[in-house]
Amino acid sequence: MLQKKRMMKRSLVVLFASMITLTGCTTSTSTKEAAVSPAGTSLPQPSKEAAASPEAKKDPVKLKYTYWGSPQEKTAIENATKKFTQKYPWITVDPVFIPESDYDAKITAMVAGNEAPDAGYMHSELGEAWQNEEKFVNFNDLFANDKEIKKSDFLDYIWFNGTKPNYTYAISTAAESFAIFYNKDLFAEAKVEVPPAKAENAWTWDQFIAVAQKLTLDKNGKNAADPSFDANNIKQFGVSFESWWGPIMAQVVNNGGDIISKDGKTFALDQPEAVEAVQRLADLINKYHVAPSPTQMKSIPSQAVALQSKIVAMSMHGQWINLDLGAAKVNYGIGALPKMKQSIAMGISGESVIYKSTKHLEETWMLTKFLADPAGAIDLYKDGLWMPTMKKWYTDPALVAQWAENNPAHPEGFKDAFMNNLLKNGVASPGYYLMNFGKVTDMTFSALDPVWLGKTTAEKALKDLAPKVQAEIKGRFGSN
Repeated sequence: MLQKKRMMKRSLVVLFASMITLTGCTTSTSTKEAAVSPAGTSLPQPSKEAAASPEAKKDPVKLKYTYWGSPQEKTAIENATKKFTQKYPWITVDPVFIPESDYDAKITAMVAGNEAPDAGYMHSELGEAWQNEEKFVNFNDLFANDKEIKKSDFLDYIWFNGTKPNYTYAISTAAESFAIFYNKDLFAEAKVEVPPAKAENAWTWDQFIAVAQKLTLDKNGKNAADPSFDANNIKQFGVSFESWWGPIMAQVVNNGGDIISKDGKTFALDQPEAVEAVQRLADLINKYHVAPSPTQMKSIPSQAVALQSKIVAMSMHGQWINLDLGAAKVNYGIGALPKMKQSIAMGISGESVIYKSTKHLEETWMLTKFLADPAGAIDLYKDGLWMPTMKKWYTDPALVAQWAENNPAHPEGFKDAFMNNLLKNGVASPGYYLMNFGKVTDMTFSALDPVWLGKTTAEKALKDLAPKVQAEIKGRFGSN
């Protein structure tokens, strides 16, 4: 469900989005009125239907909700919106699925054609561009006027704050992080201990490499620690990871690095902590031969299918693949990421926004709250797609039991590696605080391709890149 692998489309989409405003395209009269007011001072008026008493007959309301995701995610969203209508029969929801690779372009075209959704998913870079134009409702206003729920009910890091004071333009669609997913059968066959689930007991990086070597097998059954291992004919990899910004930054953060300095002025991925983390990942491919190269990855299915089909024994990946692994009944477990300087949970998520152009603000807010609270949409969480953003679903044993226990999408290790680590040690990913996110991440992580291919070192690639990216550094978003 997360944003990834959109290396060349972003700048064009954001440029097109900006042209919409310059050419005078708007979504509705209410959008025009709201856009000229300072953030936090003007909202579209709630509909009369929602304001009426519970006994009053309500006129039908139809909402449009846009999103992306896997086939299982599509089914989960469709089921959740149906349950919302069961609870609120006068409100129907049209869940519009858009492939993630096409999402920004299609949502931009919808807004340009006065067909903006009421709410839905949003990528950070397009969200950043549109929050500058105040296209989104301010969540701070919604919480301030809501008697049932408040911001402090949620995890601390999950807010997307805008450039203007007191403007929170998006909430995390879900709580997400990274860990090690492993195939239990392959560990049993190799007679290797599974990765610890608790962050404080996480493998050191050297321990992790040693296990990955034992689990990497060539066509003759030799593992990568054997001197006669054939690195050119590997049938089973010990570990795999993807090279988009999320998995890489999870390791950089664990080594004490960042993509931007704390004061928001300087590109920081060329600093020693970050360079070391990137090089360690590259060494898994080119030095130890325990992870597939980008070329080999092209012939490997998704991370979930790779684990299920035993192409890889471990995957350092995001929690959302629990949905696919659970649905496939894979015999898998979860461990904490290997420790560099630490093993903590980097929180990551796409954004959920409400458009100012909505004609049904109250009902759209009701839908947003419904999806954010597992009580109303438990299958989204129980089936493994999302983790809750509300704290009580991590701390109340009765609530935890409803979604994170006794089901195939939350196997051994899940509570410690994901739930407890995120609650206790969770930190925000750059998607929450890096200004000019799309341009900076596109330039940075595409420049690492030669590193994964073994053609250059992380230090050289990042030192060469730094002056180019520095021109695109615009600062850090603060807290509201």
